[in-house]
Amino acid sequence: MNLIQNTTELALYVCEKYIRKDGIAVDGTCGRGKDTLWLAERCRKVYSFDIQRKALASAEELLRENNIGFSYENDDSAVMLINDSHEKIEEYVELSPCVIMFNLGFLPGGNKEITTSLQSTMAALKTSLKILDTGGILCVTIYPGHKEGLKEKKAILKWAESLDKSVFHCVYADMLNQTDKAPQILWITKKKQII
Repeated sequence: MNLIQNTTELALYVCEKYIRKDGIAVDGTCGRGKDTLWLAERCRKVYSFDIQRKALASAEELLRENNIGFSYENDDSAVMLINDSHEKIEEYVELSPCVIMFNLGFLPGGNKEITTSLQSTMAALKTSLKILDTGGILCVTIYPGHKEGLKEKKAILKWAESLDKSVFHCVYADMLNQTDKAPQILWITKKKQII
């Protein structure tokens, strides 16, 4: 595995250092369920969001294949699948997650016209930092290769640069010698609770 060549692997590698086996995690963009499964294999509970029922159906299949329990209710299942916008994280997630992940853009193999949007993404990211556990990490994989993704990138980076340095550390990874459409990653760690 070459972490530098594979953005997804690099994002997961860093996030793994923040995971606690008894911890809570959030997949803010379920997609086909790969990140949800990865988190479920490492955490006690995962809350996985997607506005597309088709995405959640793919995640269901992947979770079943790997014998991971899931539900659409907040019960004892390892994964709660949530057919709602990630901007409503706080309505569903009752405990402080150690890891919150977003893989922005569109559903792989799906309709490319249905993408994450700047307004809901920014609301979700701000709420994520509010609920993130001290010592936890927020990981955002950004895809600037489409119109909405480029808007998200500009707004997210501007917002991250303005975060209080006494509370948060921000790291941004961009593939410098690749096209400007290559995925990029933003990690934000929380040093202390916001008062």
